[in-house]
Amino acid sequence: MLKSKKINLGWKQSNYRKIPSPILAKIRGVKNLPIVVACVKRISESDILRGKYLHLGITINDGKIDFPDSIIPKPNVGRYSKINVEGKEIPRKDLPKTIKLISHESPNYGDPAKGFHTVNVPREVYERDYIKPKEVEIKIEALREEVRGSANTFILKFGVNWVLNQGDANFDADLLYGLNLLQENVGAADVFRYNANLGEYLKTISIDWEILPIGNRDEVVRSILSRFKSPNKEIQSKLIQRYNLLMQLKPTAFISGTNGFRRYFGAKFDDNLVVFENLAYGNAIYVMFEQWEILSKMSRIELLAGKEQGFERIIHKSGWEDKLRKSVKQR
Repeated sequence: MLKSKKINLGWKQSNYRKIPSPILAKIRGVKNLPIVVACVKRISESDILRGKYLHLGITINDGKIDFPDSIIPKPNVGRYSKINVEGKEIPRKDLPKTIKLISHESPNYGDPAKGFHTVNVPREVYERDYIKPKEVEIKIEALREEVRGSANTFILKFGVNWVLNQGDANFDADLLYGLNLLQENVGAADVFRYNANLGEYLKTISIDWEILPIGNRDEVVRSILSRFKSPNKEIQSKLIQRYNLLMQLKPTAFISGTNGFRRYFGAKFDDNLVVFENLAYGNAIYVMFEQWEILSKMSRIELLAGKEQGFERIIHKSGWEDKLRKSVKQR
């Protein structure tokens, strides 16, 4: 049987080996209440039309978004999605190996024209336990639709269809399972108390950027550099310089790219005012003051070729720091 090719969804699909610290802190904050694994994500109509969410059954029909109430993820999305549908075998390396006969067909006297016979080869193998598939579904719910110029975006809630009770024997394992299932299929994962209201969900919209609170410089720098496979000294030096400059302008938070935007770093000054730069190969810094969630996902070529007016591009040449200060203060 041919194996189905893994789907490349355009976001980081590597699995969590352990429950992330921010998730643990959030769970402690809700004390002993039951929780659900869920996330909220703003997705664009263009991404849906490109088929980026087709594996979840999300499409655009007659200009309107369409999706199932719930869906079992496809097994070729990732490791946990496959286990969810097919189950898995666990070798019992704590037990002695047993003898198993491995059978294969061999041609008689080495000549296929003379027929075949079965050959049994004894091999030592570990016993295996079979874990049945959970067949967990991901529930999908539309929270809001936004129209910004010619760009339509949809705010969707994705949730694993189970409630986890703190203190249960399998709580940690089920939590990690749910987080990975959501991360593989949506590119984001979070937890909420089981009776969280709409406002609590909307506060956590995932848009391919991580908001880092103002704090210790070394912690912020370390967090951003962790997204680079092997950051060189030039990138490290540039990041520290930009951090120091932006701190003088009193941002409310720093922004670090996730998924396909890991090289991007910036600062947020207001809901409609951010400063962005690509640390790896940018020769300009961008001040975005309209639709920054959409503009920040465009390439330099797309920005310069389009008609978007909601940003200012400041080239890194003599005096660019003063231009940046003036631009931020004016807005």
